[in-house]
Amino acid sequence: MKKNASFIFHFSLFMAVLCCGMPQSKAAGRATEILEKLAAGFRAMPGYSVDFEVSAGDYKSRGNYVVEGRCYYLALADAEVFADSVVRYEIDNRRREVTVTEVDAASRNILNNPVRAFDFLGSEYIPALVSEAGGRAVVQLTPAAGNDSPAGSVTVTVDTAAMRPLSLSYDYDGEQVQVGILGIAPLAGHVRLFDKNAYAGYEFIDFR
Repeated sequence: MKKNASFIFHFSLFMAVLCCGMPQSKAAGRATEILEKLAAGFRAMPGYSVDFEVSAGDYKSRGNYVVEGRCYYLALADAEVFADSVVRYEIDNRRREVTVTEVDAASRNILNNPVRAFDFLGSEYIPALVSEAGGRAVVQLTPAAGNDSPAGSVTVTVDTAAMRPLSLSYDYDGEQVQVGILGIAPLAGHVRLFDKNAYAGYEFIDFR
C-alpha cells in the first residue's frame, strides 16, 4: 500500500512539473511572437513620431521623438537630443550645454536610443509572457548573462490587436521608470538634424 501511495505521489508530482513546463514553453513562444510583430511594425515605417510620458517618483513629463532610419530627434522638458548613426548631441537648454557622445547603438532604452526602443529581439534579453487578456499582453524582459544594461529588467505592455506598445517600465536597481506611449504616427517630412549655429553661446562638452 505504501509503495502504491509513493508511486502515485511521485507520478502526480511528475505530471504537475510536466504540465507546468508546457504552458511556460508556449508562453515564451508567445512572448517572442509578440516582440517580433512589435519590432516588425516599426521597421515597416521608414520614419515615425512617438509621443510619450515619463514618470519616476514625483517626476512626470511629456516628450516626443521622431525616428528616420538610424537618425532621431528627441525633446523632453528642457532637453533635446539629436543623433545620426554615429554622434549623439544632448542639449540642456536650461544650463545652455551641449554634450557630445558616440551613439550607443546597442541600447534599448527609449531615452538613450529610441531607434531600438521596441526591438528586443536577439540574445540580450530573455522574454516571458506575464499575462495576456482583453487585447493586452505584458511581456517581461530579463537581461541574459553578459548583458550589463543598467536598466535591468524591462516590462512592455502591448496592444495585441494593433501590435503597438502601450507602455514600458525600466527597473534601475529597484527604481522604477515608467514610460507611457501616448501616440504613434508616420513621420511627416524628415527628422531634424543637429545645427551647431542654433546653439551659439552654449558650452560644448565632447566625450568622444
